[in-house]
Amino acid sequence: MANTYSWKINALDVKTSVGEVSNVVYSIKWQLNAIDSSELYNLNTTGDFQVEYNADNFIPYESLTKEVVVSWLEAGLDIDNLKLNLDKQIEKLITPVNVTYTDPFASGV
Repeated sequence: MANTYSWKINALDVKTSVGEVSNVVYSIKWQLNAIDSSELYNLNTTGDFQVEYNADNFIPYESLTKEVVVSWLEAGLDIDNLKLNLDKQIEKLITPVNVTYTDPFASGV
């Protein structure tokens, strides 16, 4: 079973100015979604990724795209581990190792 993954950028925290530069991203609030091939199970994990200002590679806020921000995340996070954890959670939903039987002694059961 191959899961499909997608990114959502929930928010970008910016410093209003760093020297002569304005709207400098310093934090990315992200969400990585995983959906199984049957599309019955959809899970996500979230986080906050800190971005270091680099004057040599600075991209003005107005020029940022989702692809650029995701590339920062993919360069700085352990993506394989994030996906593995989501895969394990989905697998537990598909094939649970624990179940709860509610009201097991109700009449008629």
